[in-house]
Amino acid sequence: MNKNFTPTEVLQASLEQSRSYAIKALRIAFAFSMILVCFATYLYITVTPEKLFSKNFHPYELHAMRGASNSSALNEAYKNGQMDSVLWEFNSLKSPQPEEYLLAGIAFLEKNQPEKAIETFKTIIQRNENSKTDFFEQDAEYYLAMSYLGNHEPEKAMPIFERINADSENPYNSNVSEWFLLNVKTSIAKK
Repeated sequence: MNKNFTPTEVLQASLEQSRSYAIKALRIAFAFSMILVCFATYLYITVTPEKLFSKNFHPYELHAMRGASNSSALNEAYKNGQMDSVLWEFNSLKSPQPEEYLLAGIAFLEKNQPEKAIETFKTIIQRNENSKTDFFEQDAEYYLAMSYLGNHEPEKAMPIFERINADSENPYNSNVSEWFLLNVKTSIAKK
């Protein structure tokens, strides 16, 4: 038996099918929204400047320079992981060089003294600005931003990390991903 449907019946069936699809789409959208809310809540609760610092801090690796001897007592102490000796040697220098400031700043970070590290990295940057040079500038900026994280000041670190992220030529660019920036922003929002 072949039944012919009236236009009204066809329209009603079509509307019923559209409602069914709309309800399914709303359920999917709601489920997706709930997943996002749960993820955002988890991120908000778990992200702190301390965790960002401890998870992302990596000590500076000394680079061998051709034709130059880098074997000062400070460099040797740094190579051997003797951060107390690095700081002692640094404090005994009459006029430290930029690399010595950098290594001392990292030693301060290793010794959980971010305030002193901040001072040290700012000194490198200021000296470069005064002398129109850029010795260890990118290193100093990256570790300055890490020092701000270690000192619970992510809002001061953020502009530096954003510049590093925007500069694909920066050697620390791969350390500062969009995900990392999102985590820093989240830690700022919690303050």
